[in-house]
Amino acid sequence: MRGPGVATAWSELVARYGPLNPLGRGLEARVFAGNGRVFKVYKPKERELAFKEAKNLARAGLGDWVLGVEVLEAGHGVLILRRFAGEPFSPERFDDRSLASLSAFLLRLHRLPEAGALDARAIGERLLRFQSALAEIPGAREVAERIAPRLALLEGVRPGFCHTDLWAGNVLLADDGQTFVVDWARAKGEDPARDLAILKTGSLDLLGPETGLDVLRRIVRRYPEPQALWARLGFWIPMTYLHDLYWFLTKAPEGLKEAIRTKLPLAEALSLAFPSL
Repeated sequence: MRGPGVATAWSELVARYGPLNPLGRGLEARVFAGNGRVFKVYKPKERELAFKEAKNLARAGLGDWVLGVEVLEAGHGVLILRRFAGEPFSPERFDDRSLASLSAFLLRLHRLPEAGALDARAIGERLLRFQSALAEIPGAREVAERIAPRLALLEGVRPGFCHTDLWAGNVLLADDGQTFVVDWARAKGEDPARDLAILKTGSLDLLGPETGLDVLRRIVRRYPEPQALWARLGFWIPMTYLHDLYWFLTKAPEGLKEAIRTKLPLAEALSLAFPSL
């Protein structure tokens, strides 16, 4: 365990709740488990995220999983949850039961209304930022140029409540087919198509890009106005691949070469011709 602050928080939790095992280390929090509970520990300067995550879990209909939110003596914020008996998304664990559970949950989530409307101009500015930063990567600029006209599909779309980070580590699958989504600190009002694009690029692609696209079709067909949602995915999926490249470029450059190899060809193909629903 790194950092005296986290060690102090861990010691306080162990003294109160018994032995704990580390589950993972995210960008914002450390996670521990013990006695059927999960403890998500935020640094003192980010402790409000523990309260925000509990609030977002309740809005998502998952409030029954929250056992409490605390501030430790060292100032860390701690979200305490019941532990879900599942593992991160993987092809071996994903089946029709998982698909039914996940799609039903996302449909309920995205139907929760949020105020306002999408601002295509602001999203376009983000696209230009990616295009400029990735200009030295052959093919990335062309992807950005091809999807730019699709921005018009986003203007005025009413947002729904979205998780905004549906990558495989945040989508847990149980043996009985039930699913559970974790890490709700950054949930907010957003285009549901963006949430589904992140699900596709961060989770469903593990099934294989084409199989992942077919599974995404099955999810989208359950939504109101599926054709309009699918059309917006024609922007958001390539955009999300560009976002991933930008993230590796700026946050984890050691992984950029592999990301270019695996993600850029998919972005290029879908920017050239997005398939029908």
